[in-house]
Amino acid sequence: MSNKQIYKKQLLNSIPIVQSMNIDIVKIESNKISIIAPLNKNINYEGTAFGGSINTLCVLSSYLLIHHILKSHKIEFSSLVIQDSSIQYLKPVDSDFIATATIPVNCIDKFIEMFQKRSMARVSTEAKITSSNNSEFKARFKSRFVAKA
Repeated sequence: MSNKQIYKKQLLNSIPIVQSMNIDIVKIESNKISIIAPLNKNINYEGTAFGGSINTLCVLSSYLLIHHILKSHKIEFSSLVIQDSSIQYLKPVDSDFIATATIPVNCIDKFIEMFQKRSMARVSTEAKITSSNNSEFKARFKSRFVAKA
């Protein structure tokens, strides 16, 4: 089973809302993860993507990226939670949409080092929403997560 399949199964089994969003993992890299959601399962009364779905996809991509980083470094953790976040909705999302979360490599190194020293660390992420048919940014999301051993 690939990491994409494993991670998707874990999300579907542990977070009930994910099942109804019909998400899929597009790409996994060392410091970047992209997740897609279909508009028809995440639509509002205006015919655009529901703001809660956009925010949730950003949270999920950020969470999954940190989860992947910890697993890739063979670091066991008992807790990974969001500490704070903010989102800017820049333009309406009128098609399937993708959240791409990133963490700069130097921040990953500091996060891993701190976790290994203290069994707890914080890391900030940034996620951007684009449409499946347009690379223009539709929303920007910033967050900070805390991981504990």
